[in-house]
Amino acid sequence: MTRTGTIARSVLGIIGFVLLLVCGACIAILGFAFSIDAPHAWKGDARDGLMFGLIALALIVPAIFLLRSSIRGLRSHRKIRIPEPATRPKSGAQ
Repeated sequence: MTRTGTIARSVLGIIGFVLLLVCGACIAILGFAFSIDAPHAWKGDARDGLMFGLIALALIVPAIFLLRSSIRGLRSHRKIRIPEPATRPKSGAQ
């Protein structure tokens, strides 16, 4: 894969991370709301909150792995600068 393709894939991975993280956070908040009887049309149940919490966890964990691999892909293209040795002036030549 070319350098541009690898960078584009890493950027799409970071965008996917953000999407999965936001969806996981929303589902976690929704699960907490269902467990404490926040929408008054439903009876609060801890099982619903636990189910939504596990779904949120199932979204957040792959998002972290996706971010780690994307960052690793971007770091592989970092240019390593090798310092040049300092040159000494010749003695007697001025």
